Amino acid sequence: DIQYEAVKLKIEQLVAAMPTKRQEIFRLSRESGLKNKEIAEKLNISIKTVENQMGAALKYLKKAFEN
Repeated sequence: DIQYEAVKLKIEQLVAAMPTKRQEIFRLSRESGLKNKEIAEKLNISIKTVENQMGAALKYLKKAFEN
């Protein structure tokens, strides 16, 4: 439980360090539970942009936890 909180805090710090648009897309997906299409429509961007930004966000988080 303490470990869970530490991981949760680390993820929040990493997300906060992401570029603004990537952070927004990540939060809409993971926190709000929106699908890529819904995010694209809400932000008036392409689905491909959402996919690319989510891929970059997840790669960034994975790399941070590997270190």
